[in-house]
Amino acid sequence: MNVSTSGHQHAIDSISCGRDHTLALLANGKVFGWGGDGSGRLPPGIPEYCSTSNPATRAVEIETRYPMTSVSAGHGISLGITVTKRVFVWGANPARAGGWGSSHALVPPRRLAEMVNVRAIVAGEFLFGAIDDAGAVHTWGLNAEGALGRPTPHLNSVPGTIASLAPASELALGKGYMLALTRAGQIYGWGNNAAGQLGLGNLSSVSTPLPLPIKTTIRAVAAGATHSLAIASNGAVLAWGSNHHGQLAHKRGAYSSLPVYVDVPERVQSIAAGMHFSLALGDSGQVYAWGWNAQGQLGLGDTADRFTATPVRGLEQTRLIAAGETHAAAVAANGLHGWGNNAAGQIGGGERRQLRPLSIFA
Repeated sequence: MNVSTSGHQHAIDSISCGRDHTLALLANGKVFGWGGDGSGRLPPGIPEYCSTSNPATRAVEIETRYPMTSVSAGHGISLGITVTKRVFVWGANPARAGGWGSSHALVPPRRLAEMVNVRAIVAGEFLFGAIDDAGAVHTWGLNAEGALGRPTPHLNSVPGTIASLAPASELALGKGYMLALTRAGQIYGWGNNAAGQLGLGNLSSVSTPLPLPIKTTIRAVAAGATHSLAIASNGAVLAWGSNHHGQLAHKRGAYSSLPVYVDVPERVQSIAAGMHFSLALGDSGQVYAWGWNAQGQLGLGDTADRFTATPVRGLEQTRLIAAGETHAAAVAANGLHGWGNNAAGQIGGGERRQLRPLSIFA
């Protein structure tokens, strides 16, 4: 998928979906957004900007000082890493948990001075994380039920390091919990565990990172609101946590506190988890979806939940997928597509609810 900017064509390097906005990072380091807070669109009522909130059907270019190398869309807030390995933040900040003291929305992005040499980021609602070049994990936000994974006050908007973790390569976060994938291929979890989303074999929340009892090497991890996904080294998918909408791809109970295998017809190269729904991208470029579907976020043409991995039609040779709270996006050979809830314009034009993949760029 290519996007035209200033007369040049640039491929989309990555996409990220949040609560009600979507971000696309181009190969030239530019970032575009659609939807609500965190998309780069000016919210109404900001006195220092002579602008109003225009219809959220067109992409907004984020005003970044340096080219970006990574972005993460959270719940009305976004994070980005620049080529200088610094972290920038923009969007809403209602609980002052995003890294700056004011509750006002940030436009344009502001640098988090404490974060340097960063290689990975993840944004949530009141919870945020980053990994530096050494593999150290830094967290900030609200520490409810130990979600920051380190001894700290309830609100800590200044990033701090989790000293007990081995060097990490990837982070995922859900509603009040976090998962870290170490460079050795092991998952650690901490925070809220009411639905077994930490995969520890119980429902007890923990404030110190603990290893999941998975005997195979893991190469990717994802977190939804209350369920989690992982890809094993052989391309198999594992899932655990809440299952009341089939987000674990079975009907054997309302939750699973231990990882279970998901029956996907092929090896999987990437995964994404939204609020009670799951996506997987097979090696063939086929996207599979299962779980909650009230907003059409599975992209299957209806609003019925699915308890098995079901192919999503209308996408050709997909290479990137992302899941938000109630919408999803994919980059395929036939363009950038979005589906599901579109009430805030998070998938561009079209209806307020899109049941099948809709092309975001012409």
